Amino acid sequence: MDSGDLRETVLSGLNRVYGPMMADDLRMVLALEHGVDVEEKTLTSLAAADRADFAGGVERPVWICPALEYRDGEASDEFLTRSDWPMPARVVREVLSESQELWLLKQFLSMGFTTRPPSPHLDRLRERIQDLSVHLPPERIAEKKADRDHPDDLEIWWEIAEDRHAELRRHERIAEIGAIGALEALPLPERYFGRQK
Repeated sequence: MDSGDLRETVLSGLNRVYGPMMADDLRMVLALEHGVDVEEKTLTSLAAADRADFAGGVERPVWICPALEYRDGEASDEFLTRSDWPMPARVVREVLSESQELWLLKQFLSMGFTTRPPSPHLDRLRERIQDLSVHLPPERIAEKKADRDHPDDLEIWWEIAEDRHAELRRHERIAEIGAIGALEALPLPERYFGRQK
């Protein structure tokens, strides 16, 4: 696959999740959803190449970008995003917030397992789902299981993640208004690629 095709696949993989993603999670998504296995270094190199191309005057409708730090707009190169996403989808607070991790959990749960052949990436998906499930209150899981004749754990987890994500995002939106406005007002290239540390 040439670099242009790979770049388009990476942008598609990012859009599949629609939130800041670490390179190892993006690698997993690309392998499972697009059948493309790329090294994390390749992904970070593509992001660096986009930054260099932008600085060199290349024109593109969308760029592979780092996430931006919530308070000051510094580049958070640990996470990859897209330049065409609204600012709230591109912001992190050093690490992902609880609502962002719940969003990620929902996306990973929706990827499904039933038709996939065994692979290390599928094992990684299961591991990530297990890790992210710490945000699901055990009492809510038990309540939902008790209400069903044939409970499906993954479906229940998705429903609870959906509810908790919506609750948390309502509060975060209010708290973010000023900070998001300031980040949206950054000049280019900082708005895409962040203030350099």
